[in-house]
Amino acid sequence: MKNWTKLIVCLCVCMFIGAVFAINLTAAGPPLKEKVCASCHKDVAKIFPKNHPDMGKGEPCLTCHTTGGGEATKFSTEIHKIHKDKAKLECAACHAL
Repeated sequence: MKNWTKLIVCLCVCMFIGAVFAINLTAAGPPLKEKVCASCHKDVAKIFPKNHPDMGKGEPCLTCHTTGGGEATKFSTEIHKIHKDKAKLECAACHAL
C-alpha cells in the first residue's frame, strides 16, 4: 500500500510542476511574429503619433513598448483594441501560433 501512496504523491508532484511550467511559459501570451508591425505597416512612421520621436527605419515598435514580463501595458491594450476590434484581425496576423 505504501508503494501506491508514493506513486500517487510522485504523480501529483509531477503534474503540479508541469502545470506551473505551462503557466509560466504561456503567461505572456503567444509569441509575436518577426517584425510584426512592419509586416503590414510598410512605413511605420505614418502610424506614429505626432509627438513620437523619430525611430528611423526598421526599429521595432515593441522594443520600447513592452515590459518584458508579458503583463499588459497601455500600449498593448490599445494595439489589441485597434487590431482586433476595429480592423477585425485574427490573432495569428500578429502572433506566431
